[in-house]
Amino acid sequence: GFKAVADQLQATASKFGLAKFDESNVPFDFHIHEAMMHSISSEVSEQTVVKVFQPGYRFKENVLRHARVEVADPEN
Repeated sequence: GFKAVADQLQATASKFGLAKFDESNVPFDFHIHEAMMHSISSEVSEQTVVKVFQPGYRFKENVLRHARVEVADPEN
């Protein structure tokens, strides 16, 4: 019941330009991400989002809420 309503609300908001972003394994961008945790990893070659704690939202070109993420730096 509630999930169906939430899905319909999300679909309607998307039609008007509201977009959710919650991808991991993408380069860290301080314009859309807020780093909550930091680690060092041999598996990345640049600052990379390795975990999303809370998705971010943008309306057309404006960021309404930054995605809260864990960021990994490459080993030296």
